[in-house]
Order: sequence, then structure tokens, then C-alpha cells
Amino acid sequence: MEQIPVIAFSAHLDTATSPVLPEVIVTNGYVETANRAILGADDKSGVAAMLAAADTLAKSDQPHGQVEFIFTTKEEEGLTGAKLFDLDLVDAAYGYCLDAPGAVGGMIRTSKTHLQLDFWIEVGVPHEKSAIQIAREAMKKIRKNFTLDTGIAWQVYHFGGEVLENGNEKVTILSEFSADFPLENCLPLVEKIKQLFIETGVTYKADVQDVTHMSYHHFSLPETSRLCEVASDAMQALRIPKKALQLEGGTDANVFNDRGIPFLVLAAGFENPHTTSERIAVSELEKLTRLVLEIIKITAN
Repeated sequence: MEQIPVIAFSAHLDTATSPVLPEVIVTNGYVETANRAILGADDKSGVAAMLAAADTLAKSDQPHGQVEFIFTTKEEEGLTGAKLFDLDLVDAAYGYCLDAPGAVGGMIRTSKTHLQLDFWIEVGVPHEKSAIQIAREAMKKIRKNFTLDTGIAWQVYHFGGEVLENGNEKVTILSEFSADFPLENCLPLVEKIKQLFIETGVTYKADVQDVTHMSYHHFSLPETSRLCEVASDAMQALRIPKKALQLEGGTDANVFNDRGIPFLVLAAGFENPHTTSERIAVSELEKLTRLVLEIIKITAN
């Protein structure tokens, strides 16, 4: 007799920060806030559905296999909780991360590689070019000589200059690199960006420093993989329309996939995440709980 696979569900306990505590209300079928505070449905909805499913299983005599519920922390702070999670505690063959916006039925099978590239350019004063001019020239070279193929993006989101106590000029450039393929294929492109900054600095005798941070790794799950088929079968059984989604940001699933446990990301029903308009329909929360239970049922059968 074939052994029932161990499966897992994950959600993160932390939410986007809000200056005021949310006054949670239910109105017109939606859970939302009465004040200008962030509800935190990302990812309270996933947490609530997992707790409701666990409670249902505990009170039911419905047979099921081993199910693991993983609650992480500091997901909003660079997926830190998942990265530090002790996977020796996990027996699951595969899992489902309940952490994507949109109607229940959304599935995310792929995610990008994402890196943080930080640069600092410093020059003494007087100097033939200012640090800002040198930084702009470096970025101009990158845009001119660095062809970004489909699925690759490099974006500067912070550009700021300052005068140091010693009188030197310093510019800080914070940027993001993302691509639709694994890290090993990204590294030559990242090195090319870094080299163009360094070469420009050498040309104008400027001090250039850089730091690269790994945010999260790419993953791609085949539609024919067992965990995708189980989720699809569960949605079909519940008559939930299935929809393929592409999420720009990372989730704990990036970490679990990279660490060897296939995880599929499922939409948790919330809308307008990280805003004061964040909300979730009660019907979506109930639907998400039913989906979790149906996945467990199909796995056991």
C-alpha cells in the first residue's frame, strides 16, 4: 500500500507595519478596518485559514495523512523567518504557501531571482567630476552597454548624495536586479553591472564600493508536478476557478523551494495588501479554508 505523503501549509505571522492599531470590522461581507490602519490580511488570512483547518481536522473523524502547519515570522523583513526555520522539524514532501493577493484559486508556480545591489562612490574635493556626475555616467554606461533581455530587470530605487565630515562627496545608489532564471545564470550579468561601476570609478580616480545581497531565489514548478495537480483537483472539486498568477515579490515559498521542499503559492483572498484599503471577503476566507481541507482530503485518497 502506497504511503500517504506528508504535506505542509505555511503562512507568516507578521504583517506590514501600521502607525495605529487596526479597528477590525465586518461590513458588507468584508473584513476591513474602521480607521486608517492596515488590516494585515497579508498574511492573517493564511494564518486564519490554517488555524480553522487544523481545528476542523481535530474535531472531525475524516481520515487524513500527516499535515504540518508552518507559521513563520519576519516574512516582511526579507523572508528572514523562513530562512532561519529549522527544516529538520519538517517531514513534508511538498507544501502550499498561503500568501498571495487575489481571489482564492490563484496559483503561482514560478518566481524570479532577486538581488539587492548597493553602490557607494566617493571623491575628494576639489575633483574633476563630482561623485554624482561619476555615478550618473556609470549608470548611463550600463543602460547603453548592458542589454536587458526579456525577463531581466535592473532598477535604481534610491540615488542620494552627501558631503562627509572630511569634505569628501559621497553618493549612495541602491538598486534591484531580478530575472526569470536561476542565480547561476544571473551572476555574470550582476558582475557586468558591478564592473561598469568600478571601471567608471577607476577612470575618474573615485573610490567605488559595492555590496550584493541575495533576496530570494528563482523557482519553477511544473504544472504536472504532484503538488500542482492536487491543488488543481481540489479547486475543481470545489468549483473554484483556477488562475495562473505571477507575483513580483518573494514569499516564504522561495526559501522552502531553494532549501529542497517544493512549495506552491496559493492566493489567500485578500485585496490591496499593505494599504489602508486592505480587506478580505468573508466568503474568500471560508473558501480558502475549504481549499486547504480539500487538498488534505485528496492527498489522503
